[in-house]
Amino acid sequence: MQKIYFLFLMQLSVLFISSAAFSQPKNQIRGTVIDASSKEPLVMANIAVMGTSFGTSSDARGQFVIENIPVGTYRLQVSYIGYQTLVKTDVTVISASPAFVNIELTPTIIETQGLTVNAGYFVEEEKTQPSTIELSREEIRRFPGGFEDVVRTVSTLPGVAINASGGRNDLLVRGGGPSENLYIINNIEVPNINHFGTQGNSSGSLSFLNLDFVEDVRFSTGGFGAQYGDKMSSVLSLSMSDKRPEKFRTKTTLSATQYGFQFDAPLANKGNLIFSARKSYLDLIFKAAGLPFVPVYTDFNILVNYDLSEKDKLFILGLSAINEVDRDQSTLENRVTNAGLLDNSQYQGISGLDYRRLLDNGYLDVTLGFNLFRYRFKQLDEKESVWFQSHADEWETTFKIQNYRIISQSMGLRSGVSMKSVRLENTTQFADSVYDRSGNRVPVSELGYSGRLESEMQTAKLAGFTELDWAVRPKFDINLGLRADRYNFIDEPSYVSPRASLKWKATVTDNFRLSGGVYYQSPSYVWISNAENRQLKALRNRMVVIAWDHLIREDLRMSIESYYKRYDQLPTGTLPGVNDYIVITNTGTGFGGREDDFQSFGYFPLTSKGTGKAYGAEFLLQKKFSDTPLYGLLSFTYGKSEVTAGDGNTYPNQYDQRLITNLSGGYIFNSKWEVAAKFRYFTGVPYTPVYRPSQNQVNPGTTVNLPEDYLKARTKAGHHLDIRVDRYFNFKAWTLIAYLDIQNIYNYKIPQKPTYDFWADTIKTSSDIGILPSVGMSVKF
Repeated sequence: MQKIYFLFLMQLSVLFISSAAFSQPKNQIRGTVIDASSKEPLVMANIAVMGTSFGTSSDARGQFVIENIPVGTYRLQVSYIGYQTLVKTDVTVISASPAFVNIELTPTIIETQGLTVNAGYFVEEEKTQPSTIELSREEIRRFPGGFEDVVRTVSTLPGVAINASGGRNDLLVRGGGPSENLYIINNIEVPNINHFGTQGNSSGSLSFLNLDFVEDVRFSTGGFGAQYGDKMSSVLSLSMSDKRPEKFRTKTTLSATQYGFQFDAPLANKGNLIFSARKSYLDLIFKAAGLPFVPVYTDFNILVNYDLSEKDKLFILGLSAINEVDRDQSTLENRVTNAGLLDNSQYQGISGLDYRRLLDNGYLDVTLGFNLFRYRFKQLDEKESVWFQSHADEWETTFKIQNYRIISQSMGLRSGVSMKSVRLENTTQFADSVYDRSGNRVPVSELGYSGRLESEMQTAKLAGFTELDWAVRPKFDINLGLRADRYNFIDEPSYVSPRASLKWKATVTDNFRLSGGVYYQSPSYVWISNAENRQLKALRNRMVVIAWDHLIREDLRMSIESYYKRYDQLPTGTLPGVNDYIVITNTGTGFGGREDDFQSFGYFPLTSKGTGKAYGAEFLLQKKFSDTPLYGLLSFTYGKSEVTAGDGNTYPNQYDQRLITNLSGGYIFNSKWEVAAKFRYFTGVPYTPVYRPSQNQVNPGTTVNLPEDYLKARTKAGHHLDIRVDRYFNFKAWTLIAYLDIQNIYNYKIPQKPTYDFWADTIKTSSDIGILPSVGMSVKF
């Protein structure tokens, strides 16, 4: 731990360098203003920098430039006759490069005579669907303990349970599992955006998407429309930055976890190309915790925005992530410890393009995407003999067409079709006898597996949807949708999902929302590597959400939501006493392998007899940055969830965290200093009791008693406080940004699910890492 503190103290000094001699640099705010429905540019929209005399209007292409803005954080008020006035917060101007802002204004059906209607700070208020929060890049970047990671930040929002294992980016939304989340990047569907992803899930350890390339994020925890399918719990939609730099610009970064380089280059005044490369640097943290392994990752991001014409726009995306684990096998203790961990090497390649054509009354999107996820797993014993290994490749090629048509001032129709070509290859090999989670050598059949699984498949997913937005009256909006999905790799392939949402604007400050629908999700590809599992049905969730939003003031809103989810057709095991107590969606918040007898992979025969339910209520109080430079979020989440397995017994969901409290916020002092903090309190989650093998009186020589003890205990409640300080140094032509981020500042030992240490012959019940200081720096030119 001494090395971490040494590096920490050296870099901390950067935060306190005096800058009194520096003059106040200036720069630009640039951007575009478009119609949120038709995507047409809005000419002569008014853009004012609130609290100043600066302002301008948009040109014939909807673009604007505001010159000579002193460095600092600002708010823009954007107005246009016939549209709702919008306030865009967290516009940060630095000396190195202009601030870029893309703004979408929502038409209003209220008849006015030259009057503008105010939408204020919260774009979410205009949505018909409930359970949606939008965050800007700046709100994510400055989030304490977030590592500037999109997924890690949204995992602290209402309705998301905390992974008690730590070190994971699992989105556990309203009782849903880690496989139930959809990622969308500029209309391109992406299976996972996390390093070290768990096969069959949409989670991992750390996002490989560079936050600098993100414009804003919309996170929906329920009630989402028919355009989104094949997932049951949440949608994380990312809008990528559409910068138009006037010259080549670069940035370098260094933190306790990674270092990297990126550049942004103009493309003939019609677009830009952005590239980044990053490499992990986790050695100090893992060695300080005494761990004999280090996750090593590298990622590359490339984005291209290009205007083919005034009505034709092209977006190109390329993401690549390389993951492996560096093990220290120099001592017997290390080999024993590493024997319990799955050797995990992965390659994740994502590419796609989205072509948008503006039409007279709407727009057309044509999307092409390609995903390759390559998994290489193996398990070694302390003698370094391989007794399990798996090679799996998953290719997806997606072609999608979507059209939005404005039928009238109060009505719009969105429809689309998609085809996904899927190629799967999986070769999984167990030795005749393997080690179970207790460290005992047993026949592989005792765990419910055959010695070898080998599959190769070319198949497809097809989908179509239609969705109507209708402002029936100025105070009453509805969204009606119908979706059809076909999964050609299972015996019962076709499913239809009706969905509906209603919003009643009772007063100027109060909205009531109601949403209900059916959500289907195909079995994960890894489950059907076992040919017996092609008889599985699509997983189903029937969901109802009711919500009340109240604007206390323009920059402060409160919401209360309640939800009920009913699951059925969930895959569950078939072998009595071995895996029939397992519902496969109730697993998967680890990296798999011997630690759970490989159950989270779903290799064993499954049947669609599992059911479940989840219900709860959420309170949210959100304050945006405004004339009071204080921002924050307070939330309380209460929820309960359970599943019924193939053995007929009902068990608590392992993500059943009854109460979660989040309090986060910050204060922007001036153009140089900003401070933020986050406090979380959370009750325990279910776990299966763990014993020292020598003290297990029921089954001597084993660490668990299954299925009789399955999820019968709960961890203790936990809490932690994270603090972050940001310091800006704006020179004439470049900017240095330094930050100090201290996680768990009072060094509380956060309770975790107990695990057995095979070397020390002890039970661990808390995290090895307490207080974790981190200092990072980035230099922009």
